[in-house]
Amino acid sequence: MKFSVLIFILIVFIRSLSAVELLKNGDFETGDITGWRYWETYPWDGDGAPVELPVHLTIALPGNIGIPMPPSTSGFFALTQQVSSGGTARGGLYQEVRVIVNTPYVLTGYVSFYGDDIGDVAIIGILDSSWNPALTNTALNRYYIGGNAISPWVEFSLTIIPSKEVITVFTETRQDWMHGRVAGWYDNLSLKPVPEPTKLFLSHNPKGNILYKEKYE
Repeated sequence: MKFSVLIFILIVFIRSLSAVELLKNGDFETGDITGWRYWETYPWDGDGAPVELPVHLTIALPGNIGIPMPPSTSGFFALTQQVSSGGTARGGLYQEVRVIVNTPYVLTGYVSFYGDDIGDVAIIGILDSSWNPALTNTALNRYYIGGNAISPWVEFSLTIIPSKEVITVFTETRQDWMHGRVAGWYDNLSLKPVPEPTKLFLSHNPKGNILYKEKYE
């Protein structure tokens, strides 16, 4: 009986090691953007030069445009990236994370969106590199909602097997039009290693019982 309890505790311990949270302040319950860095392309116009009416993206916790119901998926705060006036804007937050090469990681969370034109977009994604805003358009691991639409909270999941020791989680909100408003809402963001399946092999001799973790292929 004691041996079985010990095995159970060992399984729980091994799984807890695989569940280490790598993002700082992914639920934004600090009420600010602690752990994240702000970025913006200014002036910007997705249609190219010249930039006719550039405006700035605003970070708010909480925002006041397109407020989803409930206003957050957990706790009291959710990140809002919004543009409240006519003009073109592009920006968001990013966080670089040190990882183990060729080990799978999963980014999960929730996104909500308010847009009133085809150029409005809210994006969450992962770069297989250090931060570079020029790479967000071609990132393979990203989820987005856009257009003339109002979306409630949507749960997403993105998996990456990094080829470098640093990856970047980023958010991006765009208004690629000279009128209207846009808001991207983000909450409960989490980046963790993908848990490896744990198997328990039982033998007739309790001392021969072993635990091992399958290698992710």
